Amino acid sequence: MGFRATVRTWIARFGEFRRTHIEMHERYWLMLEPWTHDMLHWGADGTLHGTVAVERARPPVTRGGWCPCRPLDVGPEMRDTAGRCG
Repeated sequence: MGFRATVRTWIARFGEFRRTHIEMHERYWLMLEPWTHDMLHWGADGTLHGTVAVERARPPVTRGGWCPCRPLDVGPEMRDTAGRCG
């Protein structure tokens, strides 16, 4: 493996690390704002979650599509529908 291939590999790994870090940071801040979990938003599974329509607010969804309705990143068939984001 040449020098350029090694540099490309490291750049790709750093990019993945950065994207993962940003996603985790956004999840952390969403979990600190439980009052936003009831705002209407589209979940990663393509369904509409929430009960309150808000005109101008940051939706409780990360760039990757994660929302507090899926706290453990489970599939849509195991989603917590009894509590949050009904």
